[in-house]
Amino acid sequence: MNEILNEAIAQQANDIYILPINEAKYVIKFHVDGKPYVFKDISEEDAQLMISAIKYRAKMNISERRRPQLGRFQFDDTWIRVSTVGDFLNRETVVLRMIYQQQQKQQWLDFQQFQQIESSLPNSGLFVISGPTGSGKTTTLYRLLDKISDNKLVLTIEDPVEIQQPKFIQLQVNENAGIDYDELIKVALRHRPEVLLVGEIRDGTTARAAVQAALSGHLVLSTVHAMSARDVILRLRDLGVDKNKLAVALSGVVYQRLLPTRDNQQAAIIDMLQATDIKRVLDGEQVPKFSKNWQEVLHHAIKINKISKETYQAL
Repeated sequence: MNEILNEAIAQQANDIYILPINEAKYVIKFHVDGKPYVFKDISEEDAQLMISAIKYRAKMNISERRRPQLGRFQFDDTWIRVSTVGDFLNRETVVLRMIYQQQQKQQWLDFQQFQQIESSLPNSGLFVISGPTGSGKTTTLYRLLDKISDNKLVLTIEDPVEIQQPKFIQLQVNENAGIDYDELIKVALRHRPEVLLVGEIRDGTTARAAVQAALSGHLVLSTVHAMSARDVILRLRDLGVDKNKLAVALSGVVYQRLLPTRDNQQAAIIDMLQATDIKRVLDGEQVPKFSKNWQEVLHHAIKINKISKETYQAL
């Protein structure tokens, strides 16, 4: 298992999949730069030994093979989130999410976009970034926080802490101990931070708590799963956030993607909604999924040969 983890880390894989192919064989896949590929096949017997070892490290129930389980463990400087579930034939599948401690250098299709986010960051209110898993949302948030942490108290709540930053107070969710996002937000506000990072808004309780914290005068940054900046607002409404409170609290919405470049790297692109567009979405008006600026940045990247037309067409 250590050999596989070391190889995944060397390739900076985002995920490791351990999947059954048939009764006698499993396949191990890496997810690297947004693309899955087969690392190797192993026997069913070896797979079961590996899965048991992973579950032991992650403090999961080794004998439970049908019900979904979540866990985590640390390997060297890398945190690994574990998700397991059994299929209808009682064969377990495992996904390992690699969370690297070191903040990686972040490239942009147009660096002015990051400067745009930075200049638009409010003093208070809710600022949300969305995007697919592994799109660099946490890296962007930490870069923003690093810019303002010299003269402000920054407190983060994450599951788990992905980037260690001694300049921040960092709290970690522990659901097994009954310490969830909502509970930690209440604890965090007693410390009276000027800036609060809520790692992810997953449910209505967390969404309402984050909005309430923003309404109380804090700057709250968070992430949420949505397919565009516009859809972030719809997602928060689906989670039960009051429309009027959201209209007051929501100060900025960003959607971020990482795109493969022609030099075999990855570069970030964002789409950001301005206050007028946020109001239009809340009022039920029709707003395009992506803005004119999003398209302009993509077209310019194609023009200067930074990305391929195939990458653009795959969006």
